[in-house]
Amino acid sequence: MRTMMVRTLSVLLAAALLVTGCAGPNGGLAAETFGRGLLNLVLSPFMIAAGIAQGLAFLPYTLGTGLAELNRGLLQAQAVPLDDSYKATFGVSITDPRVDPKSGEIRGQEGLYGRYRPQAIMEANRAFQRLLVSQGMPEDKARNYVLAGNYAYAWSRGHILLAVTYRHSGAQPIRVASKETGIVTTFRPDQRAWHEPYERDVNGQVIDEVIDWAAMEYVLLRQDKIVTTLMVLAAEAVKSGKRSTDYWEAERRWKAGETTQLIRESMGRVKLEGVTS
Repeated sequence: MRTMMVRTLSVLLAAALLVTGCAGPNGGLAAETFGRGLLNLVLSPFMIAAGIAQGLAFLPYTLGTGLAELNRGLLQAQAVPLDDSYKATFGVSITDPRVDPKSGEIRGQEGLYGRYRPQAIMEANRAFQRLLVSQGMPEDKARNYVLAGNYAYAWSRGHILLAVTYRHSGAQPIRVASKETGIVTTFRPDQRAWHEPYERDVNGQVIDEVIDWAAMEYVLLRQDKIVTTLMVLAAEAVKSGKRSTDYWEAERRWKAGETTQLIRESMGRVKLEGVTS
């Protein structure tokens, strides 16, 4: 049984990597084809449990799994329940009649994520911190965890680089060199640029320790289920206590335009190594 699951995920990964190689003239991926391929995969509880350990890079693989099945797998893995994430992110339970039991879309919900709205990252962080608090984390400690995004190619290519960071300064303003202009600037939590990862401030003090990161198609975040699953994976990454020091090199390559390659590599990090029949 386990061997079959490993083979299933391996076949999916190979197909997905072939799709990510189909870049258009502007470096963008064939997003619709990619999405249709992933919609054919229904994850088993075992695969969900294994995927959680892979972190944010696992997010696109959850696309084709129904809401109830995904929540069941998370519960069996003793992960943050999807229901808790829906409540923290959208203020509804997954049992609410407005929530489609298959797709997870909320009827009448105004779309915010994946639509180039600057306020989305601020609201995402409020939701993420609410989720951490709901899992027992003190509110003052939750402020140190930031969902960060690099939007340099979100508009031109539809690609985004996401990270979960531990921010030493919490919700305080930071004085750093702007990612866009290089000019030393003070950013505050009500500005989108504050919600990007920064290694050090202008005085050389460490600002962010990156816990986990992934590169993906920005359009995926238009789906309510994907957004709430992102919150779950981010919370699980925080619980794991890991650090991803390779993020800074990935960001350097991202800024240099290697977005398609980084999405391919991000998906390639999802493996079920060490699992035997």
